[in-house]
Amino acid sequence: AEFGKHKATALEKQEELARIRDDLQGEVKTLQASVTAEEQASAAGQKELRERLEADAEAQQRRLAEQIEEIEANLSEATATKEEVSSEFGKHKAASLEKQEELTRVCDDLQGKAETLEANL
Repeated sequence: AEFGKHKATALEKQEELARIRDDLQGEVKTLQASVTAEEQASAAGQKELRERLEADAEAQQRRLAEQIEEIEANLSEATATKEEVSSEFGKHKAASLEKQEELTRVCDDLQGKAETLEANL
């Protein structure tokens, strides 16, 4: 009878352990599924982040290329304007020098005539 009680108690404990084992295995499977889902979500998030960063980098490269083109166009225009201004300045400087020489000749002529008139008086 004593053996029968122990056997029944042992069977109950064995059944209880089996239930606990089954519960734990269920929890492990649930945790594994949760981890897998989190890993997939993390991978998807990283992929989305990488794609967003790549798109941002491409957009920034396009903006920089546009700015470089604009700067080059402005530089080209400024260079052309500088050459045009230098050319005009050179023309005006040459014309100014000619007028100055002409005025010097006229003044010299007038001074010569004035000296002649004084000498004749």
